[in-house]
Amino acid sequence: MLAVASTATIAHMFQLWMFLHILGAIAAFGYGFYAPIFGRAVQQEPQHGHWFAKTAKRVSSIIILPFAILMFVTGAMLVQTGGTEWSARWLSVAMLLYFIALGLVFFVQRPAVNKMIALTEQPPGPEGPPVELRSAVRRAQLTGVALLVLTLAILALMVWKPALGQ
Repeated sequence: MLAVASTATIAHMFQLWMFLHILGAIAAFGYGFYAPIFGRAVQQEPQHGHWFAKTAKRVSSIIILPFAILMFVTGAMLVQTGGTEWSARWLSVAMLLYFIALGLVFFVQRPAVNKMIALTEQPPGPEGPPVELRSAVRRAQLTGVALLVLTLAILALMVWKPALGQ
């Protein structure tokens, strides 16, 4: 009887971790799918660029990064309760892509957004926005595309769990 209860408990824990993992994925990575729409709107109305950059950073700090980091914890708990081996090649590749994505966020995306915030603090003068602003925006856009591609690749690995040459 105890073994059955233990198996049921593990199944319930797996469901809890899966729920939290999927919720984390939606919260952490969902923004990447519609941020380009906001970015396009800011290109059409650049006077809102400072507000958008500050808001994007705030959303990143309060929602995206905490949930992205929580994804690692819930993923680890899924492996522990779900029978997946840590040595599974699809999982190793997904984790590598995850850490590459986090590196891009911390070392490219966030510095670019910080630069955008600093450069849009004051309204542009008669010569227009600073040249550095275009560079920071472009860096943030390209990194955003890379993060979206990485997210889709990780999602594909999580759903299909390919053998990857094993």
